[in-house]
Amino acid sequence: MLGSVRWNLVIGGAGMLLTFLVSLGKNGFAISSLRGLYAFIALFLIGFLFRAVLSLIVGGSPAPVMETSSAGLGGQVDAVTPDEGEDLNDLLKSQLEGSLEPDRSEENAFKPFEPKRLVSTQNKNPEELANALRHLSEEGK
Repeated sequence: MLGSVRWNLVIGGAGMLLTFLVSLGKNGFAISSLRGLYAFIALFLIGFLFRAVLSLIVGGSPAPVMETSSAGLGGQVDAVTPDEGEDLNDLLKSQLEGSLEPDRSEENAFKPFEPKRLVSTQNKNPEELANALRHLSEEGK
């Protein structure tokens, strides 16, 4: 089964406490305790049933093991990183010499991005812009 008996005890105890508190307002202590005990037993058993069904759904039958000729394949993980000490030393030496920047030609030089403008107001007539603004403000009404 999935989980442990603790789940049943917690669910049953929570149901018992809730039933006892709700029942205590209209009934006496003895009747409320009895109803809480009944709720505990019912929820405890429902918890077992729920866990059994859940273990059938989730657990099911185990997947069949396939026999292969390379049984050791994938059984070990190589978690060793390559030694890059020599590359690091070369980088530090080149930085001390001041040759960290590679030679760049004019065609590969950095150029900032300059997107094309979608709307340009430089060549527009001010009267035309005012008319367009009046037209747009009249449409919104």
